[in-house]
Amino acid sequence: MTELLWRMTEERYGIKADRDDIEKLKNHLLSLGIDNETSIENFFNSGEAAAFLTVNETYFFREPVHFYLLKEMLSFANRPNRSVIRICCAASSYGCEAYSIAMLLDMLDKNEQTRQNYTIDAFDINPFVIETACKGIFRQNSLREDGSCFGYLTDHYLKKEDVSYHVGQNLKNNINFFVHNLLNELNCEYYDFIFFRNAFIYIMPECREKVLSNLCNALKENGILIMGVSETSAVSHLMLEQKIIRLNTPKEEVFFFQKKNQKPYLGEKG
Repeated sequence: MTELLWRMTEERYGIKADRDDIEKLKNHLLSLGIDNETSIENFFNSGEAAAFLTVNETYFFREPVHFYLLKEMLSFANRPNRSVIRICCAASSYGCEAYSIAMLLDMLDKNEQTRQNYTIDAFDINPFVIETACKGIFRQNSLREDGSCFGYLTDHYLKKEDVSYHVGQNLKNNINFFVHNLLNELNCEYYDFIFFRNAFIYIMPECREKVLSNLCNALKENGILIMGVSETSAVSHLMLEQKIIRLNTPKEEVFFFQKKNQKPYLGEKG
């Protein structure tokens, strides 16, 4: 059974799990009376196995340089007709990233010079973290020193009740949380920005190109893919061009990726 779990983890999720995680999953399945291949396949297909195999570390405004980047780059998506800016959070875990983006955009929306309508799609393969994300209730651990430079936003948008912090309904209304596997296509091509941070390192090398292709196909031409700070050097894809800009605030260089213009070559006119 252990070997079957190793194989399914790699084939279905594209990740190389720790031995301890595989053992915990095995013991859980046995406690449920699940011990045949068909039933195990169904468990994996439902995403429930991901609760034992994925890392769900997240907190508000993690790696704040990317939120400064988004703030400065909104002019990229700024159109005279004020069309909707579409953002996707891939491998979104408990939703702190999606809510952080929503806080930032809602704040900017109050400034008429940068006013934009927006929607945020956020997905994860683990149905349990998505369920938590939809509730929008967090503990103190979701607020860290790393994101404290945006603390004024969490103070404004999070309501403290006893030992927990609650997200307001106005932010929830602009976010669509759903379960999705990175190895599957998103069946769309309209995101201006995709955040895919601190999850790529857990993807097996032989699956990374497929994951990146799925994300690239969901981006508009010239759309922006933002990866974790430590992951940039591991990203290589024909559809992506690495870019670097120097932020005004903070004065820091930051890397991101832009989807190349994929218009076919039609030959010279003559």
